[in-house]
Amino acid sequence: MPVGEIVSVAVSALVTIVTGVILFILKANISDLKKYRNEREKKEEAKDELILGMARVMLIENYNRCEEKGYYTTDEREVYGKLFEAYRINGGDGVIDQLAPKLRNLPTKAVQ
Repeated sequence: MPVGEIVSVAVSALVTIVTGVILFILKANISDLKKYRNEREKKEEAKDELILGMARVMLIENYNRCEEKGYYTTDEREVYGKLFEAYRINGGDGVIDQLAPKLRNLPTKAVQ
């Protein structure tokens, strides 16, 4: 076998081995990246649920406090409106949708 053929076969084998090693490393890294991305997505979803839960509690507490007083202040109305809108946009449930009109029907008093 001529030297040129031996070199050609050796280079071809070396390229195949190197390519295999690179593909193996890339596959392992891609797998790790997918796992990391999935974990981050789960954490983000949990944070979204946590924030919605906290907003829900705040909206219900605000409603109960204002209903007990029989009115709510202009400041409370503004905060409630912004919080309700953010809650609704982020997927809040129908319970708050039922409370919102009741709260809006309460009289408003200016902050003194």
